[in-house]
Amino acid sequence: MLNSKSLKILQFCNKPPYPPKDGGAIGMHNVSQGFIDSGYDLHILSVNSDKHFVDIAKLPQSYIENTKFKAVKVDLGISVFAAFSNLIFFKRSYNIERFFNKKLDNELQAILESNKFDIIQIESVFLKDYLPTIRKYSDAKVVLRAPNVEFMIWQRLAFIEKKFFKRLYLNILAKRLKREELIAFNSVDAIYTVTENDASLIKALRVNIPIEFVPTGIDVTKDIDTKGIKPEFPSLFHLGALDWMPNQESIKWLLDNVWPELHKEFPKLKFYIAGRKPPQWILDIKMEGVEVVGEVDDAAAFIKSKAIMPVPLFSGSGMRVKIIEGMMLKKAIVSTSIGIEGIIHEDKKNVLIANNAQEFNDSIRKLIWKEDLFNDICFNARENAKKHYSNNVISKKLNAFLLKVLD
Repeated sequence: MLNSKSLKILQFCNKPPYPPKDGGAIGMHNVSQGFIDSGYDLHILSVNSDKHFVDIAKLPQSYIENTKFKAVKVDLGISVFAAFSNLIFFKRSYNIERFFNKKLDNELQAILESNKFDIIQIESVFLKDYLPTIRKYSDAKVVLRAPNVEFMIWQRLAFIEKKFFKRLYLNILAKRLKREELIAFNSVDAIYTVTENDASLIKALRVNIPIEFVPTGIDVTKDIDTKGIKPEFPSLFHLGALDWMPNQESIKWLLDNVWPELHKEFPKLKFYIAGRKPPQWILDIKMEGVEVVGEVDDAAAFIKSKAIMPVPLFSGSGMRVKIIEGMMLKKAIVSTSIGIEGIIHEDKKNVLIANNAQEFNDSIRKLIWKEDLFNDICFNARENAKKHYSNNVISKKLNAFLLKVLD
């Protein structure tokens, strides 16, 4: 602990951080664990939607005691009529607007009236419409943790979209989201991002408050032991939310542009696609050597059992937590520059960077033919992750930033 003062913190989450099943939840949960390990008095209030639902009665009692966890059901289902009406008649971001819920606002008010917090950490810009309630009922410093600069995701999706009307629609979404993000950035007391790129981007938008980048850590108490485990070699795998558009785009691109040539050269090669809520088109994939696994019960066990992790992301923002997990679990990662964005790495030492189909094919081919290169990349990846992304290292940096904000 950096200070004898025990901070009282409210962590306000756009989805339950526990169980940490995806990158977003992992990031929030590791922050929570850092607060707990630092001796802080942590309270968590979360959106609880059908997409990311958690049964509070089934959560470990120790977790409830350590976090005073509360959640409110919010309907985040996308209504085509509401989205269309928003597009035609309003200028607000529908992405943000649908997160506001009166019951959640009332629960937030009740918590603020019953507790005097030092810091209220908002886990997503999507919760910006609750800022008036926070300011009205609390004198706490409000800190925004920005795992992504959200408008950049849609801006990049629009850039690579070939259909005119869809590109136009994505650009409208990006512009509206940017406008609301700027309002949020200028309505809080401090911001921290998970990548240096995103911190620089927010600063370039002339946001004049304390801004820091604090990467997502990896909880080293998790099952990261890889001794005695021999992965299926060669094999490719994807693990990540399959209802997230950038992940869907990357899988489609890989299957269209990389897999046919690879499979022709290595007919026994397998590509495993895992992740929650796969859309129907992924479930319907019928390509030789491609296996759609869907959601897995034990992500670490799944990662350990496979060899090469291609990450052909061409849109998105923030840091891909699954890449850090892959590094920690000694995987050979082939990623685009955007996919690896914000992660400390060294090309050809602990990852391989590829930005087009030929580079992906060449990189994966090298890893298959040169097993020594594969082993070196895997070993160096783990050492890099241990050095830069263990949760105790990250927690110290975050604590120092928060204490500075309170000065």
